[in-house]
Amino acid sequence: MNPAMPQSGGSQLPTALRVVIAVALMVLAANCFLKYLWWTACYSAWGGIPKLADQWRSAGARATLNGWSLIVVGVIAAAVLSRVFRVRGNPRSSLLSRTLCLALSLLVTIAGTGAFALVLSWLKQGVH
Repeated sequence: MNPAMPQSGGSQLPTALRVVIAVALMVLAANCFLKYLWWTACYSAWGGIPKLADQWRSAGARATLNGWSLIVVGVIAAAVLSRVFRVRGNPRSSLLSRTLCLALSLLVTIAGTGAFALVLSWLKQGVH
C-alpha cells in the first residue's frame, strides 16, 4: 500500500478518489433535479391542452425518469460518502456509529446536491 494514498477502511479506493466520485455523483444528481423541475413544470403547463397531448405524456415520462434518477444517484453518492465517514478505531463498528455515518453522508449528499443545483442553475441561465 502506498503511504501517500490514504485508504478508507479495507477497500482498494483511496479516500480522495471516493470524495471525487461522490462529488461527481452529486453534480449528476443536481442536474437530474433541475431536469426533473423543468419537465414537471412542462407537464403541469401542458396538461389539458388537446393539441399538446403527446408532449404532455412525454413530459410526464421524462419527469418520472429524472425524478427516479435523482433518487438513485443520490443514494449511490451517500453510500460512497458513508465509506469516507466510517469510524477507523474499531474494525467492527457498532450499529450506532454506522447509522451516524449513514445519516451524515445523507445530510452531506442532500446539502451538496442542493448547492450544486443552485450553481448549475446559475450557470445554465447565465449569471448576470
